Amino acid sequence: MPKEPEEEKLQPESAEDAEEELQAPSEEEEEEDGRFKWYVVHSFSGYEKRVKKYLEGTIVRKYPEKLKEVLIPTEEVTRRTRKGRKSIRQKKLYPGYVFVKLDLTEEIVMDIRAMSNVSGFPPMNKGYPQPLNEDEVKRILGQAEGTEKRKVVRVPFSVGQTVRVVEGPFKNFTGVVESLNPDRGKARVIFTIFGRKAPVEVEFSQVRSV
Repeated sequence: MPKEPEEEKLQPESAEDAEEELQAPSEEEEEEDGRFKWYVVHSFSGYEKRVKKYLEGTIVRKYPEKLKEVLIPTEEVTRRTRKGRKSIRQKKLYPGYVFVKLDLTEEIVMDIRAMSNVSGFPPMNKGYPQPLNEDEVKRILGQAEGTEKRKVVRVPFSVGQTVRVVEGPFKNFTGVVESLNPDRGKARVIFTIFGRKAPVEVEFSQVRSV
């Protein structure tokens, strides 16, 4: 007689597989459900960091799993002093505004509006707060190009201003600034050499205003 086919043996579920089924949704899955959105909180100017600290402290403790991120977008600003020293500081891109990623509820709205140093949610703190759309988030938070911080170089002189070179091969030459290139940190200066005008490119650090 032909043998009956053997029943397929079911393999016991591995611990790893079981754990997979019990795992919480990933961050991406969490975001896909649409619960977390970016909102703008309007703070009094100069109190942005205090508001951020309150959101990350009191609000997180009171509403666990409802707040994902708080951000004060900044840019790195580099200045050249008259003595040639480089000074770097962080400058707020949007003074008076704090950006927060929330699973927003009416209770959280009331608590944020009741905060000291906060005037509420723009515009005019009326109605239920509306989240930023995707384009606004990319533009404001610098995610379109993957850069949250922009480097900006500021110089203590402008086009048309008379400047003097303090170091390099043209030291002690005086000329007029024709153009500026902040990205490269250089200025194009017109000097008069042997009675003829000559454009020369020099580093910002090599030039001082007269």
